[in-house]
Amino acid sequence: MRALVIYLITIFCCLSTCKIEKRQETECFKETKTSFFDLRHGDLTKNEWIRKPNNLIMVHETLKKYGYKSLLNEVWHDKNTFIIQGIYIEKNIQNWLDSLILTYKNKQIDVKYYREFWQRRKNENNDSIVFKILKNLNRYQDSKVNLSYNDSLVNDTLLRLLEVEFNHDSITDKIAKQNFDTLVKYGFHQSAYNILHERYDYYEIGWNPDKLKRRLEKIDTCKDAWIKDNTK
Repeated sequence: MRALVIYLITIFCCLSTCKIEKRQETECFKETKTSFFDLRHGDLTKNEWIRKPNNLIMVHETLKKYGYKSLLNEVWHDKNTFIIQGIYIEKNIQNWLDSLILTYKNKQIDVKYYREFWQRRKNENNDSIVFKILKNLNRYQDSKVNLSYNDSLVNDTLLRLLEVEFNHDSITDKIAKQNFDTLVKYGFHQSAYNILHERYDYYEIGWNPDKLKRRLEKIDTCKDAWIKDNTK
């Protein structure tokens, strides 16, 4: 699942719907449901939580700390196309950002898309926050460096989930164990089970899955996991 980039680009575009998948595991484990969990398992175009200014800022500051560059690399196909959950979206991100920023204070916007985009944001009372975030993203595009962030606004749980999921290029035995410990610590036991048994990038790890699995709390009914099975 490369769609965690999701958080802002997909939300602002209003293009993506995240579908809940039925689980196939015969064993089920508890999974923490954070305030932002539905960003992963729901229709982003209808998600009310992310539309609240404080939540938008928290997600943005957390993504800045993690590094937008790493996340954007997950979805960029080329300069005119990005990929969200296997769907190719033909949109030049730089041109899109420029156009949204330029049209924010324009009271007579000719293009329907931008007029309706900003009207939705105004109706939700988050237009000034979205504008600020878009300007931040545009500055990143220009400078190609990570943005400064406000550490007091960073959500540590979300940050660690990003690190577990996207720092996947060089997973050593040590990193794999750290990721497992992190998921258990934060209560994401189904996700921890998935990296033990249901993730391609962990197949070569030299650990004892059966022993580690005994640390996980079982439940009767399987629920959606943050770190998904990517083997089926």
